[in-house]
Amino acid sequence: MVKRATFLLSLLGLVSLPLACGSSKEASGNGSSGGTSEQPTTVGKACAENAECTASTEFCGDDQKCAAVPAGGEIGYRDGSASSVTFTQIYKASGSPELIDLAFNPSDTTQIWAVGYADDSTHVGAGVTPDDNGSWKRYLDPARAHFMHAPPAIAMGAAPFWGTCGDGDDSFASRQPRMFMGPAIFTTDLSVYAKPAGSLGLGSHYDMLHSTPFCKGIAHEKDNVYWVYNGHNKSIDRYDFHDDHGPGNDDHSDGEIWRYADGELTPSEGTPSHLIFDPADGMLYIADTGASRIVKLDTTSGTKKSGPTANIREASGTKIGTNEPLVASGYMTGTSVEDIGATGLKKPSGIELKGDLLYVTDAETSTFHVFEKATGKEVRKLKTEVEEGGLAGFAFGPDNKIYFVDRKTNRIFRIDPK
Repeated sequence: MVKRATFLLSLLGLVSLPLACGSSKEASGNGSSGGTSEQPTTVGKACAENAECTASTEFCGDDQKCAAVPAGGEIGYRDGSASSVTFTQIYKASGSPELIDLAFNPSDTTQIWAVGYADDSTHVGAGVTPDDNGSWKRYLDPARAHFMHAPPAIAMGAAPFWGTCGDGDDSFASRQPRMFMGPAIFTTDLSVYAKPAGSLGLGSHYDMLHSTPFCKGIAHEKDNVYWVYNGHNKSIDRYDFHDDHGPGNDDHSDGEIWRYADGELTPSEGTPSHLIFDPADGMLYIADTGASRIVKLDTTSGTKKSGPTANIREASGTKIGTNEPLVASGYMTGTSVEDIGATGLKKPSGIELKGDLLYVTDAETSTFHVFEKATGKEVRKLKTEVEEGGLAGFAFGPDNKIYFVDRKTNRIFRIDPK
């Protein structure tokens, strides 16, 4: 157990706590993935430390010569062991919220938002910089039991909104399973978030739609459009909230839901399956956890099948898309998911895209992997020594470094290559 004095110093950014006994406590270098012809280079120059090389694009190699930072260098430059990087603690939550995912506020990149799977909590760090761990506060929305119960992920959307969903069937709030769950959107405005609003007792949410029970992950596309991993129907669902209905109100009549690749996925109970949308080509990359694979969905393909006999349904045939008025809903036919060919994964969970590379966490092996998105070829990997089941969501910070949650110890770390 970390002594109190060391813990307090770590929150002030004065010390770095290793994730395991073998982790180093010195940090240098950063996560850039190579230089450009416009920058000076010292490649091949003799060196004793990273500072003697071009800081943003190079590091001092094991042969004591400056070398270019390799592709995927955000998870380290060297042998991929836990001791090859520094895991700098940014935040430790009190209690056992099971911090499961985080995201940077695009309107204020010194602000981190994290969600707790076990207690439906939200944790916001303000003023987080490379030199300051910021100040943190825990929030509990008054209607979280329905609107974000057991959130597996968080996705920042069009400012000021962010989305999440619930890994359940609403039995926690309604006291009976009714498969009435789906994604909800909230605001980053802390004068509104987690405060009662409206007269209906619906907390501070701005919108919610209800056709994705046991949601495993969520990704933002554009405007108020989100993609979610449907763990109940084993599908990918696209939600367009269109106009939000304001905090604490209830009007879903302009909502739109379309289901893709129905029955083609394999969720894993209790483990998030994140997804990320690539605006460059319309591909959606998905951690299909139960099948130990990464797949992609061409979101530009398919044909809408709608109408009174094509509403979204449960496997039993009960209509769930008609539990609320919607402007449109139905299946997308002619769509499927395609395995990208990434190997060596057990329980892929978190996933992020940077350039032509996919970054993936494996919840079973506690390893970060980097793959070429086009070929599935592994580029780099990093063993973290986090307890099995602890690795889940992560994000790239404004400093080009990776920030990730440790679900088992309720901590947030930054990876500092060295």
